[in-house]
Amino acid sequence: MTKRINSPDTEADIMLRKCLDRTPRTSFVMIAGAGSGKTTSLVKALSHLVSTKSNELRRKGQQVACITYTEIAAKEIRNDVANSPLVHVSTIHSFLWTIGSPFQKDIKKWVIQRIAEKCLEIQEKINKPRTRTRDRLVLELDRLKSQLGIVESLHYFNYGTGSNYAKGILGHDDIIKLVTSLIEEHKMLKAIISQKYPYIFVDESQDTFPNIVSSLKLVDHIFGKDFCLGFFGDPMQKIFPTGIGEIAIENSWERITKPENFRCSQRVLKTVNAIRKPADGLEQTRGRFEIIEGKEFPVEGSSQIFILPINDFRTSNVKRVQQWSTHKFDDDSWLLDDKIKVLVVVHRMAAKRLGFPNLYSAMNDNSPSSFKDGLLDGTAWPLKPFMNFVLPLINLHSSNLNFEVLNILRAQSPKLTKNILKGDDLRISLAELKKGVDRLAEMMRSDSTATVLDVLKIIQEYEMTSLDERLLDHLNETNLVETDEDDDENLKATEISSMQNYFACPANEFLGYKKYCDNESPFATQQGIKGAEFDKVITILDDDEGTNNLFSYDKYFGISSLSDVDKKNIAEGKDNVISRTRRLFYVSCSRARKDLIVIYFTSNVPEALRLISETGIFQKESIFLEKDLASIIIADNL
Repeated sequence: MTKRINSPDTEADIMLRKCLDRTPRTSFVMIAGAGSGKTTSLVKALSHLVSTKSNELRRKGQQVACITYTEIAAKEIRNDVANSPLVHVSTIHSFLWTIGSPFQKDIKKWVIQRIAEKCLEIQEKINKPRTRTRDRLVLELDRLKSQLGIVESLHYFNYGTGSNYAKGILGHDDIIKLVTSLIEEHKMLKAIISQKYPYIFVDESQDTFPNIVSSLKLVDHIFGKDFCLGFFGDPMQKIFPTGIGEIAIENSWERITKPENFRCSQRVLKTVNAIRKPADGLEQTRGRFEIIEGKEFPVEGSSQIFILPINDFRTSNVKRVQQWSTHKFDDDSWLLDDKIKVLVVVHRMAAKRLGFPNLYSAMNDNSPSSFKDGLLDGTAWPLKPFMNFVLPLINLHSSNLNFEVLNILRAQSPKLTKNILKGDDLRISLAELKKGVDRLAEMMRSDSTATVLDVLKIIQEYEMTSLDERLLDHLNETNLVETDEDDDENLKATEISSMQNYFACPANEFLGYKKYCDNESPFATQQGIKGAEFDKVITILDDDEGTNNLFSYDKYFGISSLSDVDKKNIAEGKDNVISRTRRLFYVSCSRARKDLIVIYFTSNVPEALRLISETGIFQKESIFLEKDLASIIIADNL
């Protein structure tokens, strides 16, 4: 039994159990705010079904399905239910493929139709007066048409991260479109789903694609007497624009609200309640408690905001706020990277503060999507020589682990792998490689001015490791044919520009970048932190550093005027910049278990002070300005 299953029941848990015990079965939506223990309620519900319905499920060869957002979450839930064979826990893509993959003939038909749709889209582009990319479009059209014959001969399709129809591989986006359309079109598939999985729970329902929700609702609509569909989520924590947000509750469904917040201290809870109140009015209760000498006491905690001007001293002012906090709370942990979490709106803010702004810009701004996606975890192919060779090598070299350095060189250097070297030849090669390692170490020092290009040339000169052919093409300027930069499908021109910027980056920016990739820095994005919690949180609001117009703290607080589009969306009840920013603010502030500091950089400090004071989000004595940091001097070691 896990801690979640053994935890005390809330009123919501009791209501949910009663709902699951009803005949005929009743579908439901559980709305559980931040820190409420939503996953605990979900696990308890799964455990209840295993303990009360096990005989029936085994007799009929059925399982309870639980759909989660990530594989990490799926693994966690599997562990909580002791990997029960009666519970099928998977990501949404895996679940959809499980129920859709047996229909291979329908899949082939769908793929052929999808290729035909793409051909039609390209033909429409070709027919347009603009002709700058016509030749390439014609080639692409011919390629797609040639795939039709190959697909006709395929007998089995599978799925991967990206599509390759000629090899029978469907991408993630394909799986969503394909299987939901199969569910909608075939009553037999709906029946199979309801019979195989009489209970389907959807975790993080607010971020689930609308067509997935509608497809599952169709199953419930037809087979609802013997089928239970349950959604666990919180509309206020919808971050991704593709998510459905609030789940509309159908007739006879149960709405279960879980208002408790077990995570946040009393002060932080007041802040997140004030943020949430204008949205749906839900007021979370209880707050975090701690046990002292066998008795429970509420954790008071703290919540304050600094309103600071937009200027060239933003990074040092963040450090001043940290220093101020050590004096305020007599707590040096505000200065320790492993004791705090700094939440930013975009990765660019973290890049600036960790010292890799040029590297971030080169791989992100006007770059191919593969560069942007691979930048976030270090997997983009231009980065691999540093991530897989230079950084590990330099780290071992700086620790005088010469034997381990030699092991890397033996495994990767063409000098040592192309022939079996002996005697003088081996000594000469090792001596040359040692020179190369020493030069790399100098180039990667924090005070070095060496560029990425400089480092790559040294790797080439000393034959230290084999470089990707794509990288060599850019280094040697071979096989680089520029095409139309406005062509959003042929990305060669964009790639060339990005690589030129990349080569010019200071090589030592990889030192800060590696920390970010390895989660060794205190930084994370406000969008990517949902579900996590930390004792001390610093949330930075800075529209000036952001490039995403989906969010605007200046508009949220009223500093900047709403656009006509903003006003139209609000008037029509559509998702808008205010609602999106409010949700983001709620999510980021509710990560704090004990202490929260918000730093808001704005161009109009006096107006921001007035407007924020009126919101009641922060107590007036918890609102600070730059003058409150005047006595703080940043030490050299901060």
